[in-house]
Amino acid sequence: MKNVLILASGKGTNFEAIIKYFLSKKRLDINFKLLCNKEDAEVLLRAKKLGIEANYLKFSDFSGYFKNRKFDLVVMAGFDRILDKDIIKTNTFINIHPSLLPKYKGLNAIKKAYVNRDTITGITIHYATEQVDEGEIIYQKQVKIDPRWNLFRLEKEIHKHEHFYYPRVIEKLLGLNVLIIGSGAREHCILDKMLQSKFLNKLYFADGNNVFSEFGEKIDFESYSELAKKAKEKNINLVLVGSEKYLCSGIVDIFKKENINIIGPDKKNSKLEASKLYAKNIMKKYKIKTSPYKKISSKNKIDKYVYYFKNPVIKADGLAFGKGVFFDNDRRKVKNELFKFLSGKYSDASKTCLIEERLFGYEISLFSFWDGEILLNMPLCQDFKQNDEGLNTGGLASICPICLNIDEKNKLEKYIKKLENMLKGEKIKTPFVLYSGLMVCKDDIYVLEYNVRLGDPETQVLLNYIENDWLEIFFAQSNQMLDFVKLKEKNKEITCVVLASKGYPLKTRKNIEIKNLESILNKEKNIKIYFSNIKKDKNRYFSMGGRILSLVSSDKTLIYELLEDIDFEEKMYKKDVEIEQ
Repeated sequence: MKNVLILASGKGTNFEAIIKYFLSKKRLDINFKLLCNKEDAEVLLRAKKLGIEANYLKFSDFSGYFKNRKFDLVVMAGFDRILDKDIIKTNTFINIHPSLLPKYKGLNAIKKAYVNRDTITGITIHYATEQVDEGEIIYQKQVKIDPRWNLFRLEKEIHKHEHFYYPRVIEKLLGLNVLIIGSGAREHCILDKMLQSKFLNKLYFADGNNVFSEFGEKIDFESYSELAKKAKEKNINLVLVGSEKYLCSGIVDIFKKENINIIGPDKKNSKLEASKLYAKNIMKKYKIKTSPYKKISSKNKIDKYVYYFKNPVIKADGLAFGKGVFFDNDRRKVKNELFKFLSGKYSDASKTCLIEERLFGYEISLFSFWDGEILLNMPLCQDFKQNDEGLNTGGLASICPICLNIDEKNKLEKYIKKLENMLKGEKIKTPFVLYSGLMVCKDDIYVLEYNVRLGDPETQVLLNYIENDWLEIFFAQSNQMLDFVKLKEKNKEITCVVLASKGYPLKTRKNIEIKNLESILNKEKNIKIYFSNIKKDKNRYFSMGGRILSLVSSDKTLIYELLEDIDFEEKMYKKDVEIEQ
């Protein structure tokens, strides 16, 4: 149980917004109390209506009140007195102020911005000190002032932002319960970053690798609806989804009904990944450059369309989990493979295909975090999909960051503007991560495909290259707060190399022991090792599929030394990973 004390002196609209927010979340694990220094304040009546314990106390008695009382958080919400140092040091106090501090400290901040004809004002949430409107800033939100507004209209806009953001900041500071859905190295990396966060309260996982049980509590479920209800019961604040298989089957829609924050698009907008044809049509609508293409679902048109393009590439329209792409200089092989695609090589996903003109250049991965209003673009990555036999895989290595020349940067900026127009134009309000698979060609930058989630293995390098608290980033994204996130980048290149089983992406042997992994995990501290298709039995590890481990470090030599040292008779990995440009 978390204990929160709210200090208020007036009408109590911020107090009411805070309580109603947590009531809407059914947060029975938080005990709120109100303390008011004015006997006739309206906030006392609001507290009574909301069923919150409320007390009046003379301000002169506050020192005695706080002397032996501890709270998880003390929230100042329209409190009109300055607390002295002896009170402040007893607990963690936060305050909200209707300006962009340090501007307009003290009283009448909204009126000052209005009288001075400011074009921008805002709100500031900060830790409180004994000084007026001082203390470390937690969050600020800008508000653009419409010159047609009167003072009352401006006040209304400011209060709207206060009521939206203050409860969410409180929620973060009280500690977050996080659910991670998925079992791969990407999810293991996300899990690792959540455990490093100062804002984490408890970690849960679903459909996870059995190794994950060492770090959090497993939630079993038969359906997404059951999982959402269990998440509600466990007061989960944030859900992070790894694989597209959950997103494209509508898990976000179900969690939204339970009023649980989840990062991912609804089922409709998941079609950006679930259907390459749908994505191509969206690109065309917003004049985003992509390769010319034709749709094909009839085997009778194979000859016509294969010879329509100079260098044909075939792609399954639906989800093929990184494997539904084929190209070759031999058109006979292309025709044979297209026949297999249309015959159901990837089930229904390939019974409709695209044939498009192959682009030449080098590929980069752009991950854009969308919170419904703000687009935050991450440093560029590069992944390596082909194995040594030239077969497309889900990814065997990745590097971050990738640096562009000035001309390429300008082209990328133009693309990002179009991308933002697309997200706004489609009125996508759900927060999600959009992956743009880009090809940097001589004449321009083209989009190869969209995904609607973090990639694997790019997640492993990206999350280790950015030094921010990643739970803070994800929480900000899920609450329209990305505008206050400033990315902190390492000054070292990060590399990931995937250890896979021989035969991947085709048939692989399972239940093969990886014999000396435990000793490597205990010994090496300058490398991150994330688990994918692997199971743990006591202190023994066994392979369970294609990709087994991701080894991540700024020391590429160390990665390859350990890959050599790992005793796994089926091991396969990409040699000599270097940036391709």
